[in-house]
Amino acid sequence: MDNIDLIVDYIKSGEKEKGNNFLGLEFEHLILQKDGRAVCYFDDGGARDILNFLVDKKGFNPIFEGDNILGAQKEDYAISIEPGGQLELSLAKKDNLPEIEKEILDFYKIVVPEVESYGNSLYALSFQPVSDIYEYKILPKERYHAMFDYFGNHGSMSRYMMKATASVQCSIDYMNEADYSSKYGMATRLSNVLYALFDNAAFRNNRPLDMKAFRAYIWENTDAQRTGVLKKAFRPDFGYTDYAQAIMDVTAIFAYKKGHLERFDGTIGEALKFDSSQKSIEQLLSMMFLDVRTKKIMEIRMIDAIPYPYNLGSIALIKNIFYNENNLYRMWNLFGDMTYKEHVRSREDMYKNGARTKIMGKTIARWGEEILSGLDIAEEDKKYVESIVPIFTGDTLRDRMLSSYHNDRILANAIEISKVKIN
Repeated sequence: MDNIDLIVDYIKSGEKEKGNNFLGLEFEHLILQKDGRAVCYFDDGGARDILNFLVDKKGFNPIFEGDNILGAQKEDYAISIEPGGQLELSLAKKDNLPEIEKEILDFYKIVVPEVESYGNSLYALSFQPVSDIYEYKILPKERYHAMFDYFGNHGSMSRYMMKATASVQCSIDYMNEADYSSKYGMATRLSNVLYALFDNAAFRNNRPLDMKAFRAYIWENTDAQRTGVLKKAFRPDFGYTDYAQAIMDVTAIFAYKKGHLERFDGTIGEALKFDSSQKSIEQLLSMMFLDVRTKKIMEIRMIDAIPYPYNLGSIALIKNIFYNENNLYRMWNLFGDMTYKEHVRSREDMYKNGARTKIMGKTIARWGEEILSGLDIAEEDKKYVESIVPIFTGDTLRDRMLSSYHNDRILANAIEISKVKIN
């Protein structure tokens, strides 16, 4: 079996039965001081202190690398840390938005008071608003230090991706290759729409950002061989083999050798020669950072970190587009004619015009309205989707923050909208 077949078989093994509507969820957050400065892993009230609190006071099980606590788990919760000290909440796969809402709110009730006891706050912002990444230390994890070294020579914004960004990631399942092709192709076509409308980056280095959809720009300038979208995904016959072929010549960065993960300068295809186990394949696929990434699931990665209830609204949107055959068919009627060339052109325009960017003759804001008006939303999900209606008419969180800032020139007040609060 050659390397491409190994990847194809791995992706195929992720197929689920019809009616499986589970969602995998990751919510990343920034811990910030009152003035918006970053709180890193090592700082008082940083991720290290929060993890120790969860273990010592709330019964979570610790995850260590050497002497450093780098994660915590309990029942359906998994807490991990990104390289800049971003706190990530992962939930066990669920298909029910009310259950997801309860779990994330219960978690906030545990974590937010502890974060605030240090004089800090938890934010669902997609980019560090004040501190530059070289002003605070990277997480003490060998894998992240190796990535930081590699990215020093690959991509002008790659280190900012690692240490300063945060997102909402939602993974969905596929039934077979045809279903995979339909979902992957549509998620790819929606890339710029999701980036522009869920834009939640308004500041950099304590100043307003002129660029829109800044997190998209950061990813686009992070090692181009492993980011962005796949050109072949705009073809109607895109499938497992196309994805596998696209990643074979990408630098692996790491490879398992004799059971140990080591730095590796060769390609993913070459790394498979050392170890083709499930663990190795999973690791290698995780080093692809495409807008739509495939493992045994399909990850949709274009949504900025956004606060409650918008985060749940974004998840409800994904669920109702991709797990409703009629809705997915309607989306193909809207976006099926979109080409790779149009995607590239609108991506460049998006950084200047955001929701006013035109795709196939209509602004992204107008497309947002058409998307929502054409969907048959499950009854239990309607209240969540309703929360993002203003966003999907072009009233982005980014623009709201900048409007606040221009009123009083106080950044802390502007980012208040993205602070995680408990009632």
